[in-house]
Amino acid sequence: MGKASTVSSWLCCPCRCLFCGLLSCIFSVVACILVVVGLVAIALYLLFRPHLVHATADTADLAGFTLTPRTWILRYNLSVALSLRNPNTRIAIHYHSVAAEAYYQGQRFSHVDLPDVDQDTGETTVVPVAFAGEFPLEGGVAAAGFRKEAIEQARFSVDLKITAKMKLKVWAFRVSGPKPRIDCPLTIQRRNASSPPGAAPPEFHPTECRVWF
Repeated sequence: MGKASTVSSWLCCPCRCLFCGLLSCIFSVVACILVVVGLVAIALYLLFRPHLVHATADTADLAGFTLTPRTWILRYNLSVALSLRNPNTRIAIHYHSVAAEAYYQGQRFSHVDLPDVDQDTGETTVVPVAFAGEFPLEGGVAAAGFRKEAIEQARFSVDLKITAKMKLKVWAFRVSGPKPRIDCPLTIQRRNASSPPGAAPPEFHPTECRVWF
């Protein structure tokens, strides 16, 4: 019995050592790869210093924003000039699959697709966004909020949200980038219905937008 146990142990030892050596080798290779990837990422960050894009709603014109009684149909005519600034000095940006959505009282009342945008390093691009049409607001709370804002100097809180996909151009290479989301909470005064055609829109204060990925 003792001899059989000794022989079995002797046979298992090489297999066990081989298995342990293989695991140790795999862990060493994985650790080296992670270290190399980390060093490359740090080097690229120090070389290119990537920064988030900046977005600002420069102008906004609410030419029409009315709500029909009882049916609560929101009729709107909204245009916004959105400035996108690429603060990077070594990375150019290509925006594609760009879409804009407008929200009022938490409800999305309009959606438009926007053309692609190419941005060189350090460049600022103005993107015009326009919404027009009608949308049935849901619930009496939204209608009550509209009536309240209409009474208070006809200033309305509209949220402009932009989504897009990015391609980053570094030297001659293009790589897929993050998917930015831009949120612009706007407070816009509606045009007076009696304003003559071509009259300047009410004053609008440029609004910084939040950008995240």
